[in-house]
Amino acid sequence: MSIRTRVVLALSSLLLAPLARAEPPPSAQPVIHEDQLKKLGEQRLPDPLVRVDQLKKISAHVSIIPDGGVPLVPNVGFILGDKALLVVDTGLGARNGAAVARVAKRLADKRRIYLVTTHAHPEHDLGAQAFPANITMIRSEGEEKDIAESGLSLAQMFSRMSPVNAELLKDARFREADITFQDTLDLDLGALRVRLLAFGPNHTRGDTGVWIEADRVLFSGDVAMQYTAAFASPSSTFAHWRKTLDEVEALKPSIIVPSHGPVGGLEFVAGYRDFFTSIQERTVAAKKAGRTVDQAVAEITKDLSSRYLDPMRLDWAIRAAYAEFN
Repeated sequence: MSIRTRVVLALSSLLLAPLARAEPPPSAQPVIHEDQLKKLGEQRLPDPLVRVDQLKKISAHVSIIPDGGVPLVPNVGFILGDKALLVVDTGLGARNGAAVARVAKRLADKRRIYLVTTHAHPEHDLGAQAFPANITMIRSEGEEKDIAESGLSLAQMFSRMSPVNAELLKDARFREADITFQDTLDLDLGALRVRLLAFGPNHTRGDTGVWIEADRVLFSGDVAMQYTAAFASPSSTFAHWRKTLDEVEALKPSIIVPSHGPVGGLEFVAGYRDFFTSIQERTVAAKKAGRTVDQAVAEITKDLSSRYLDPMRLDWAIRAAYAEFN
């Protein structure tokens, strides 16, 4: 794994740490300190800007702007039908959102534009405010709950990382939804049906997938991707996430576009299942042996550190397993 990929994984872990568990005991509370933020800012990572010039078509109806391996940049999607365009994710803040909106307007021409985000984390959602007033914003009910409970706390943390982030997130706000849905929502884009899937709670409570059956393309969010699963919600459980992976596999997608990282396929599902099994088996054994949660974290992290290079995500997963399994 490249140095850049390691930095991306470590960065994403640290940034999401405050959302890992709801009111856990002190020993389990993930904390990010200001000095950690400062060190991250000193990494001189690329600015988190969506590279709209990298737009590429990946199937008959689907185009994406890849994240380019840059932290805090999502894979942005565009699904084009005869009568409407659906945009998936926006980039970090209004500047990125405006750039994505210009691409959407060009692709849509006179078609209607819908916008959906895979979850409510800032790099996916906080560009929505820059889209024109006449677009239709869609959210799952789980995503609405995440926004109501967490607000802009993660955006404020991102802002403290660098002057660029602070500029991108200045006056950031969540755009109000025009349509909300509970489980699934079918959109008719004109001779093309797209189904929105409320997956959560997995990575977040409001995880949302986008399934384009005609092209066998799935936008999976953080539910399945190359990187290690992040239990970033107080509602996250292994049981529900495994159920979601079953749902993803049942769709039989040919292409999976994750929130971050390279486009792939069902190997993402297999990788997550292997991770869950490794964590669960070791955590249950440690718990039965009388280890505390902190001891289990230390031992299992050491055991798996060569296989899974992101210690913070290992930490979250072990703590989730310790609470869930006997």
